[in-house]
Amino acid sequence: MKLYKILVLTIILSIISFSCNQQKTKWQGTIKEVNGVTIVKNPIEPMYGEEIIEIEKDLSIKEDLSDEGLLNIFSSGSAYSGRTERIIALPELESPRQIVVEKGRVYFVDRRNVVVYNLSDGRFLMKIGKLGQGPGEFNMGPKRLSVLGDRLIVQDLLSFECFNLEGIHTGGIKDPDLIAFYSFLPVGRNFVGFPMLRYEDGSLSGPSGRIYDSNLKLKRKFFGELPALPSAPPPPGRAKPRGRSDKLLIRDYGDYTVYEDRIYVADSSRGFSISVFDENGILLREIKHSFDKVKVQKSFVDKVVKEWKASRDWQTYYSHVNPVVPEYFPALIDFKIDCGRICALTAAKKDDLYEIILMDLEGKILGREFRFPLQPNFEMPFFNGFKYDIEGNKLVWFDYNDDKETYELHIR
Repeated sequence: MKLYKILVLTIILSIISFSCNQQKTKWQGTIKEVNGVTIVKNPIEPMYGEEIIEIEKDLSIKEDLSDEGLLNIFSSGSAYSGRTERIIALPELESPRQIVVEKGRVYFVDRRNVVVYNLSDGRFLMKIGKLGQGPGEFNMGPKRLSVLGDRLIVQDLLSFECFNLEGIHTGGIKDPDLIAFYSFLPVGRNFVGFPMLRYEDGSLSGPSGRIYDSNLKLKRKFFGELPALPSAPPPPGRAKPRGRSDKLLIRDYGDYTVYEDRIYVADSSRGFSISVFDENGILLREIKHSFDKVKVQKSFVDKVVKEWKASRDWQTYYSHVNPVVPEYFPALIDFKIDCGRICALTAAKKDDLYEIILMDLEGKILGREFRFPLQPNFEMPFFNGFKYDIEGNKLVWFDYNDDKETYELHIR
């Protein structure tokens, strides 16, 4: 049984590293070709009922903002164009997959453990956990980290290990669902997760929201399916596919987080939408904003195909797929909550910087700025949030320096 669970999780983890043909879904829409680009038009998803909060476009900076930090982060000018960027070498890192910044500390989910640095000076502080099967150890290495108050919750194989801020192991949480890709987190007196369910034909559903009680018994289903992840490509050595299959290059974004006993769920298939639930999964409000649609240009597809042709997988895989894109980019491609503010990343772009919109927890727009310097992952937008974080008025991310052969921390 244990071997079966490991095999199932291995299949799920392969989804993380690769993407392939779109999964079978109950989809209805139109497909057409415009100027050599295949365009997919999805039907409009239904919204929630009367509890929706509709907020019309208001992207100007409010003159009555008194919080200096808010004004520094999202001013009407180009506050970050001239701001000094600090770059700090991180020689302790092996192969980081996620960065989390909280209360002056920078946490990296690395290959074997969680590595912690001081944000102010980049000083190395400690490593938390190690590979193994004992308490506070990781079976296959840590996958994702969530910082909730004074707790560090680290995703591992079919479980989540808990530590305090000093790195001391305080216990573990066994995931109640066999196939879970998203974090499983405490919320108030309950737990929340988004497992994937298996259909009768063997395919997997999109992640669906569920509330569990303190004994990890299912209490309530509270959210439908988030956008599905791409399925994994065939393993090396398998025969080349016959004919050409479609490969969706731009997918809708979906993810969730917990903040102060509230569950925030983002789903771009509903437009610019972040739904807020209480600890029992009861809908409190849906934050929605009108937005300027960003049209997908042919140059975007050309760039992707060029990268495919340069890939070592061109002959075995990419040469057999047909790139497909929607007419527009998603309205939302990542979100985070920092110091009581929602920070939403969009596909709008100016001077090679992507837009971040700042809102309060009720959804009121406080400001916006073109300041995100990284190239988003539109095919798997779930991973956009793994590369950066926001702490106060600082945008923090990591990258690999090929010349120096080391990872580096960027603070702007």
